[in-house]
Amino acid sequence: MSETARFTDTVAQTAEKISAILKERHGETTSWDLKLKLHLSSSALYLALGWLAAQGKIQLYPQDLNYKIKLS
Repeated sequence: MSETARFTDTVAQTAEKISAILKERHGETTSWDLKLKLHLSSSALYLALGWLAAQGKIQLYPQDLNYKIKLS
């Protein structure tokens, strides 16, 4: 498997973990909570959130220095 394919798989797996957490938390959480719970770098978190947003699976709302994330 190429490095690019492994990277894409990692982003997709992180997105799946975020979706699972959102379902556990009744469809809503913050970017900070996700970062802490999954022990992610900011880059990894925002790549996965972008992945989910591009697929229309989540909505993002600014909330102070963080973002509120809701399932669509």
